Amino acid sequence: MENWDFREWQAALSALDGRGAALVGLAAATRISGCLGDERFRRHGDSGSAIVTELLRKCWTDAANDEGASPAELQELVDRLADWSREYTDLSLAELFRSYGTPVGDGEDEDAVDLDDFMEQAVPEGAVMAHLDALNAVSEAVVACARGPWDGALRCLQTAAVAAGQGDPRLPGPGVELQRQREDLELVRASSTNGWGPAAAELRARAEADARGWQQATERLDLLHD
Repeated sequence: MENWDFREWQAALSALDGRGAALVGLAAATRISGCLGDERFRRHGDSGSAIVTELLRKCWTDAANDEGASPAELQELVDRLADWSREYTDLSLAELFRSYGTPVGDGEDEDAVDLDDFMEQAVPEGAVMAHLDALNAVSEAVVACARGPWDGALRCLQTAAVAAGQGDPRLPGPGVELQRQREDLELVRASSTNGWGPAAAELRARAEADARGWQQATERLDLLHD
């Protein structure tokens, strides 16, 4: 997979107005949010998925109506998503810990490990990292949609590009991510003088279709490593 150039994208997004940059980021966030369709993410509860769905829906609806999303309402949801992301990290790593070895206090196993030590040293990988990347990308994109700094959209694009590069580039979703980012940029550039509604509808339809590819790719990853 070709390299994703931070400076090139920084220049490209800064040349758009804030709404245009936010749309490009929102499309990337919608694509990578497909990772959260993985059953292993949902088994920790539906709260995270529900918040993501609501955030993306609000942002796309406002974009289609050529309106800016309510910053206060979106920020409240973003804060809730951040809380859930931290909770999910703890839940997922604790789950990995239980499958990793014998906890201290369970028998006389010399190889027993302590949960606190494990949680301090463990680094999310594989499907868990894909889930966390998706949560982070959505948060960054939504902040940009809420009339925040446009560089939230830049970080969202970078997160999606890096995540795509870590998976099998032949798989749907990750395999077309960099191409889709370029296509989205060109569409937004061409639509900048005609209102965002039609462009938002096209971006959303394509991104939601690609999200299914991200889900398939994530489901092929192990929880601990790929």
